[in-house]
Amino acid sequence: MHEVSVVYPLIMIQIMNNPLSRLECLPNEILMYIFQYFDARDLFRAFYNLNYHFNTLLQSLNYLSFTLLKYKSIEINDYIIFTSYIYTLTIYNTVDIDLNNFTNLHRLNLIEPTSNQLKQIVFSTLPYLEHLTIGYEHYLYIDYIPEICQKIFSNGFPCLKSCSLFEPRILDIISDLTQSTQITILKMDMIDMLTYTDILTLCPNLYFFQFTINHREQEEFNPIKLHFNLKQIIIRFQSLIHTFSDYIMNYYLSCVPNLEQLTINELNYEVNINDYLNYHWFARSIHTYLLKLHRFKYYLSILDIKNIKKDNINHMKINFKHIHKNLYQSYLILN
Repeated sequence: MHEVSVVYPLIMIQIMNNPLSRLECLPNEILMYIFQYFDARDLFRAFYNLNYHFNTLLQSLNYLSFTLLKYKSIEINDYIIFTSYIYTLTIYNTVDIDLNNFTNLHRLNLIEPTSNQLKQIVFSTLPYLEHLTIGYEHYLYIDYIPEICQKIFSNGFPCLKSCSLFEPRILDIISDLTQSTQITILKMDMIDMLTYTDILTLCPNLYFFQFTINHREQEEFNPIKLHFNLKQIIIRFQSLIHTFSDYIMNYYLSCVPNLEQLTINELNYEVNINDYLNYHWFARSIHTYLLKLHRFKYYLSILDIKNIKKDNINHMKINFKHIHKNLYQSYLILN
């Protein structure tokens, strides 16, 4: 791909200097490079059935993406032409389309899933599906969430390795599910410590886990069960600098002794900069439980960062570096 990116400008200069040149005279590698910037619908509308050469190129593309913002039944014939070539399908809003037509589907993103969309996931085979995103449901009360969770966490999709599950009702079902041996990448929204340990038990091969902490006062938690395969975690929380006690972070980190990369995203709306000048940045927890850590990033998003004195920001960064003692790569990023 790097070679193509270098050659591409030279080829375009030659075409501009030669008015007899045509797009189809470009090398296939250049055409394939150009095609990757098209959505599948626009690509097929522009080039399909122009000639045998373009048809062959389009049908050889391996990673076509298709995004549906709205759906008109009169366009169904246009979609049928390319649905079998789609690798990544993203659906917004109340668009309902037959997933059985997408026979090569590897990645499916349902941003605001409807009941019909979820029903199709439950009853469709989707033999090549590797990634599934389920966003917040378009309607408050619809069916099939328990069935989908059961299918995800019981290897109902034979190739599924990655999930982004943001629908809140999924959290109520996690504790009743059986072990899944294949999920390696998981992203979720608000979870508590009970859900955290349930997930680690459900997914023994989990490698990457991103989640937002939903901390509750006097929260109960399960006994610590170590998870040895988790290597990367991204933790998010909001404005908890005053109430986020160390024992909470201790619990999350003590379960993953082989963690190599830790990222923390804190969003603080009502910052008192004095609270951060000599803050420990969870260094004690990291030094105690994450002996194999390679990289630590702390993103601190502050609403009025422009009003903070530059000297204070420099002091925070120096203290951050000092407290982590160069035992691993450490970065403090202020937004």
